[in-house]
Amino acid sequence: MESQLYKGCPVQFTLQFLAGKWRIGILWNLREKSMRFGDLKQSLPGITDKVLMNELLYFTHRGIIGKKEFREFPPRTEYSLSLTGSSLLPIIEQIIIWGYEHLQDEKINEKMYVTPIEIIEDLAALGNKPRI
Repeated sequence: MESQLYKGCPVQFTLQFLAGKWRIGILWNLREKSMRFGDLKQSLPGITDKVLMNELLYFTHRGIIGKKEFREFPPRTEYSLSLTGSSLLPIIEQIIIWGYEHLQDEKINEKMYVTPIEIIEDLAALGNKPRI
């Protein structure tokens, strides 16, 4: 009975693409351009090759990220958001904005992650100025 509790639940369906330590970061980094594996890994400090590969495989199988392989030497592969993946960006943007609005209410500690300044600048350019 418990396995059918969320069958058809739109919230649970959406969360499968956003939950997890690295998923939002992967999608956010692909928002403006295609990226190669190494470049994407570099933009996500601390992620392992195995975890990144598993996440990319998951996203490509679900149609969230596209994978383009170039037949050249050495071989080159680029990952980019699909239209479906791009449709998650406004949700991610709102999560970031909400986080900045309410971050001030929390005691900052060493365990909290640091957000790259580029994200803040990107949001400011979109007219969404987070309170920091």
